[in-house]
Amino acid sequence: MTYLAKLLALLQRVFYPLTNTPEQALAAMRNGTIAAWIMVAMHFLLGAVMLIQLSGDPSVNSGDRLIPATIQLFFALIYAGLATANWKGSRASAVTILVLVLFDMFVVMSRTQGFDLQPIAQLQALFQMIPLLLAIGGVRGTFAYARFAKTGEV
Repeated sequence: MTYLAKLLALLQRVFYPLTNTPEQALAAMRNGTIAAWIMVAMHFLLGAVMLIQLSGDPSVNSGDRLIPATIQLFFALIYAGLATANWKGSRASAVTILVLVLFDMFVVMSRTQGFDLQPIAQLQALFQMIPLLLAIGGVRGTFAYARFAKTGEV
């Protein structure tokens, strides 16, 4: 029974974290940081794979084909900065992480015609649902932790 209780506690921490105490709010705030680092990994890996693929292609004679990979690496840097700021308790970074994750999900969904996801896009959409759920909990935790800090309970 303890395994079931631990599993349910973990699911609650991910889907709808408690923010009743400063410790719970801090743990929920860390969800936003985890979401940002997941997005760093996704964007960095995508940009790196695109650069590696283009580096071996002899038909690439212009830097214009490197722009999508560079954009992915740029977003990875943005998410890394936001994750660091969120770790410090910045409410603006928590909201920005949530907005950017939503924007990323919109981009992934709009790349498919009629929202008919191909198998690889389904996998990518599933992987992007995880940071979205974590970012929502991170925003809740960040604002709750700021409320506790304002009242002097931290």
